[in-house]
Formats: sequence, structure tokens, C-alpha cells
Amino acid sequence: MNDIGSLGVILLLALLAGHIVKFLRVPEVTGYLLAGVALGPSVLGWVGPENLSALHALSEVALGLILFSIGTVFEFGHFRRVGRQLLTITLVESAAAAIAVTLLLRLVGQSWSVAFILGGLAIETAAASTLMVLRECNARGQMTDVLVGVFALDNLLCLLTVNVVLAGIEFHVHSGVESNLVALYQLIVPFVWQIAGAVALGYLVGFLLSVWSAKVVEHGEQLILLAGCVLFCVGISSLIHVSPLITNLTVGATLVNLSERSRHFLESLSKTDPPLYAIFFVLAGADLDLSLLTTLGIPGAAYIGGRAFGKLAGTRAGATLARTDGKVRRTLPFGMCAQAGLAIGLTLVIQRRAPHIAPAVTAVVLAAVIVFEMIGPLAVRWSVIWAGEAHGETDAPTF
Repeated sequence: MNDIGSLGVILLLALLAGHIVKFLRVPEVTGYLLAGVALGPSVLGWVGPENLSALHALSEVALGLILFSIGTVFEFGHFRRVGRQLLTITLVESAAAAIAVTLLLRLVGQSWSVAFILGGLAIETAAASTLMVLRECNARGQMTDVLVGVFALDNLLCLLTVNVVLAGIEFHVHSGVESNLVALYQLIVPFVWQIAGAVALGYLVGFLLSVWSAKVVEHGEQLILLAGCVLFCVGISSLIHVSPLITNLTVGATLVNLSERSRHFLESLSKTDPPLYAIFFVLAGADLDLSLLTTLGIPGAAYIGGRAFGKLAGTRAGATLARTDGKVRRTLPFGMCAQAGLAIGLTLVIQRRAPHIAPAVTAVVLAAVIVFEMIGPLAVRWSVIWAGEAHGETDAPTF
């Protein structure tokens, strides 16, 4: 099917799937993912690899908007009040997941390189699907605020950890002082540039957006300005080889701290972005290769088991150390299960920088993502309802 026809089928089937799963009390994002699986090469094949490649730009835009929304969590006043709690929970649950996965993979015979990389990848919590469920449930409350802050920090920590581990692996495979020094230089400079360059670009765009926002009051103009900035950041980030994830996070954080009109922009965005989100998750589902489940094997089972244990037990321990409310300690761990976007994106980086371990890492991650993306949204929805912070599906809040 051609790309335009595929896009129409994606939107219509996403709408149908969203209505069907409501009767089953399943999150809409799960319906979108299942619709994508049905359309994709694994089942019907109506959306093929060529369509996925052609429509990739829409996924990039949707992900940029999602990360922009997450960036607004880092409002200075709010973060000053709860930042210590968020950091404590994030560090404990991330360490628990990374250590559990690393040790289990070593026990089943994987090399230290593979074990460390997969341990770093286990830190990530899927921002897109988690945020989608929160919006669908119109989630508001203490647990929701903590969850959004923790998974935002999770993504940053995962990105940093995997890059540090890759640097160590690349440094190790070189021999000789001169080559080691060259390797160290080649690793540190791009790594620093990827982070610092993204923050600088995001701050610049966020600053300009905050200045311009004072002159834009009409809903349509707000959306045009916001979409233009996000598209610009995604495109320029790819051009100058910095992280679009960190760039768009920084734009959101800058805007919410510098502009009093930031909430108006987020309200405009929340009323207009559902088609993009539907396309994003259907394409994500179509990109899942179900045949990978048959190759999961012992390493894959170790990764899934270790990550699930680390996230659940680590989040509970971190929330206890952070002295959060009892409701948060009981319900937060189940909101940390989903995994997708960043973990998949980092496998592409691993294929380029550490090709000798890439096949083992990619096979485990892609198979595990299928499992976590199916159970993760359900667990998030359940945790929000259990916490008493689901408020129906109207007037969805922004984050």
C-alpha cells in the first residue's frame, strides 16, 4: 500500500482499536500498539518496511512533542520542592534494575560487555506510552507527579549510562597507549558534545519560544509556533549530531521556567496532538517483530526478569528512602514497567559503535520491548487507578 493510503488506514484502525479496548478497560495506547502489530509485517503486512521508513518523520515529530511535554516537569519551583525525592527514587530504582540485569546476564554466560550494556538499557522507562496512559486517565495527584519526574530522569540517566559503558568498551578494545589516548579523545568529545550541544540548542530555542510566546495568543498560532520549534529542534539535532531527546526536554524546561504562558501552549498542544500520537504508537506496533519472541531464550528471560524485579523492588525501596507517602510507595513501582523508544534508539548507536556485541544486545532488547510495551501500559493504568488519581477522560491534563 502507498504511504498516503497507509497513513489513512493507520488513523482509522487506531480509532477503531481505541474504541474496542475501552470496552475491555485497556489503555488506548495498548490498542494502538496491537493495531500496529496487526497492520505490520508480523501479521497482515499492510504497512511494510517501506511505509515505516517513509512515515518515520511523523514518529520523530510525535516523540519530539512528547519529550517537550515531559520537559515541562522540570519547573524550578516544583523541582525544588520534590527534586530530592525524585533523584533518590530514580537513583535507587535505576541502580537496582541495572545491577539485577547485569548480574543475571553474567550468571547465564553473557560477557561483561553485553551484561553492562543491557544493564544500562534496563534503566529506561518508556516516556511516550506512560505519558499517553496518564493523559488518557486524566491523572492528577502526588503519585502522578512523582512518576512523570522519575521517568523523565530515567531517560536522561539511561542515555548517560549507556554512553559511558560504550566509551569503556571502545577504550578496552584498543591496545597501546597512543591508540587508547586517541580512542579516549574520540569518545569523550562526541559524548560531551551530544549532551552539552543538545542543552545549548534546547535552551536557545526555548528562550526564543518564551519571548515569542508573549506575542502569540490565538490557539492556532500557538500550535504553529510550538510545532515549528519542535520540528526545528528535531531536524537541527540530527544535523549537528546531538540528542533530540535532550534538546526537546530542554526546550520544555526552558519555556516553563521563563514564560508565564507555557501552560496555554501545553493546553493547545493537548487538544491537537492525538492524531500524531496515534500514528506514533501504531507505527511502533508495526515495527515490532513478533518472531523475535521465539528467539528470546535464556538471556532474554534474564533481562526481562531482572529488569522487572529491579524496577519493582528498586522503586519501592527508593520511595521508602525518599519518605514518600504510603500510597506512592505502593502504587509507583507498577508505573515503571514500560520500555520502548530510547532503548530501541540506543541499539542503533550500539550497532555503530560496538558491532561485535550488537547482535546479542539487539535481539534481547527488541524481544523484551514487545513484552514490556504490552504489559507496561496496563500496569501504568492500574497504578493510577489504585492510587485514586484517575479522573476520567475529559479535559486531559498536561505534564
